[in-house]
Amino acid sequence: MSPLGQMLNGFRPSQRLMSEYERSMVTTELFWDTADLKAHLARFFTLMVLSTLLAAFGLAANSVAVIIGAMLVAPLMTPILATAAALLVVDLRMLLSSIGTLASGVAVAIGTSMFVTWVGLQNFTTTYSLPSEILGRTQPSLLDLGVAIAAGLAGGYVLTHPKASSSLPGVAIAVALVPPLATVGILLKIGATGQAGGAFLLFLTNLFAIVLSVIVVMVLSGFIPPEIRLEGFRNARIGLVVSAVVLIAIAVPLTIHTVGVIQDQRFARTVTIEVAQWDPNATIEDLAADLQPGGRAVVDLIVSTTSAAPQPSWKLADAVSERVGSAVDIRIRYRLEVADESTSG
Repeated sequence: MSPLGQMLNGFRPSQRLMSEYERSMVTTELFWDTADLKAHLARFFTLMVLSTLLAAFGLAANSVAVIIGAMLVAPLMTPILATAAALLVVDLRMLLSSIGTLASGVAVAIGTSMFVTWVGLQNFTTTYSLPSEILGRTQPSLLDLGVAIAAGLAGGYVLTHPKASSSLPGVAIAVALVPPLATVGILLKIGATGQAGGAFLLFLTNLFAIVLSVIVVMVLSGFIPPEIRLEGFRNARIGLVVSAVVLIAIAVPLTIHTVGVIQDQRFARTVTIEVAQWDPNATIEDLAADLQPGGRAVVDLIVSTTSAAPQPSWKLADAVSERVGSAVDIRIRYRLEVADESTSG
């Protein structure tokens, strides 16, 4: 048997079992009755539209407070938790219903944010005009994966321990499901498909990390009923394997991006040191440093200086190139600082 098979075969639920009442509370919260389905869906889609509006306006205004408000209003955690629970109780109908609700919510979020961008955000025509709160969601990293796994574990714990429900708003803030979807819609509307893909990757990272984490917590919390314990555990292992495989696939681009970010940050520090030696009177106002895959480095600088005759850029390019051991393209824009004082009378 392979090491993975041995690990999964050795994975067994705890002896603790949730009571029928506790399990009923969880399933009632997650699985909507057919009689009340229209009312539940109406509330779900209303909250999806409202939370997306909040997220889109918050992203456009670069307002963290409004974005947090959108996270609190967003109802996407319910179908995600329901998907994990449906896998454990072997309920195909509820699984398909949960996935359908989740997919519909994703479509509503992206569509709503595209509409908002078309109606009220005409000034967003290129990625250069986008606020940092939008751009920050286009480049997910391993840190985001870690946050999503921790948030999923917390969400599963709160779900299976109703007395801890007061912590649910904190889980909603940590997991950040709607803001990445709103970012996708905004970026698609302005034609920035590459950045939109990065934002959607962030959403998928959160989604599958939550499903994986919740399955683990629900198994360990004794959620699987005794009468389907063996079959339920088999399904739990299937869910764990599928979620883990998807997460590994997602982790590959996240790892590549994270390594690239770390290299660029180190390169930026090198450039900063060399700028100080190149022109002691220069102050860096903005710096974009990128180590490209072909082995060439690109630097875009905005510096302010009190020197009437700034130092030539080739001297800085040569110094940086010697430090990093590769060819360097440098573009420098200067802002001359002029001080003037006078006294009269």
